[in-house]
Amino acid sequence: MANTNAAASKKTKSLQFQNNVRGYLFILPMVIPLLIFSYYPPINGIYRSFFDWNQFGDAAFVGFGNYIELFKDKVFLNSIPTMFYLAIPSLIIGITVPLIVAEMIFSLKSLKAKFVYRVCILLPMVAPGVVSTMLWKFIYDPAYGLMTEICRTLGIVEQGGTINWLGDPNLVIPAIIFMGFPWIGGTSVLIYMSGLMGISTEVIEASLLDGCSTFKRILKIDLPSLMGQVRYFLITGVIGALQNYGTQLILTKGGPGYTTYVPGYYMYMQAFSAQRMGYACAIGATLFVFIFALTLINYKFVGANKD
Repeated sequence: MANTNAAASKKTKSLQFQNNVRGYLFILPMVIPLLIFSYYPPINGIYRSFFDWNQFGDAAFVGFGNYIELFKDKVFLNSIPTMFYLAIPSLIIGITVPLIVAEMIFSLKSLKAKFVYRVCILLPMVAPGVVSTMLWKFIYDPAYGLMTEICRTLGIVEQGGTINWLGDPNLVIPAIIFMGFPWIGGTSVLIYMSGLMGISTEVIEASLLDGCSTFKRILKIDLPSLMGQVRYFLITGVIGALQNYGTQLILTKGGPGYTTYVPGYYMYMQAFSAQRMGYACAIGATLFVFIFALTLINYKFVGANKD
């Protein structure tokens, strides 16, 4: 009897192993490209950050020399506060404005109106981000741009006057933050709405019967239910805001002066203008460590729904 049980157990384990092998083989075609195209480049970049390496392949090992130079580099150190000046308002806007709009659409009684608003919010995704940035370049034109015309109409600037939105050190940071107004195009509103639609109708009806105001319902019921979405937007927003330098590349070139330099743009300039690939890799590795630390903090202190 014992031998029969042992043989049956051995056969069961053999079948489980065979099933596991099949599963791993099915996953392998997806894992291999992931390792090659998603894991190898950053690992190789960190490795290359320890070399004085240029675009033509010449490399000399310098150890932590690039990092020591980096934290003495005034341009890099001054770009860090600029990154936060741009990232923090963008992060707050990216989390709160779509939530407010999602609550407004969710409160509509007409299903048809909800559908129309959802479609209107999603349509801006059709245009590539570069196109949107170029449009804002025309909006911020000092002489003929829409923003300048609005200021003339309101009497903020005299007729015929100009405002150098992207060339004035005092205006360029607020102008970049304002880009994308009203900040609701895309999937953010829809993701919030999916969370709101997941709230039990019985809970909402009970809150109405108890005399709960709309603001109190949002604070006590909606927000706790949407913490998963908030955490998602917080993490992806931090990563996107700290890595982004497309606006600088297309509109400002880091100017005026070094006013809009951020670490990502400085990394790009070091890699493709100064031909210092190793130094650029050191900047990228430093950003990776910083973003990874912030992501861990977000996971620890911004939890999803808890019972």
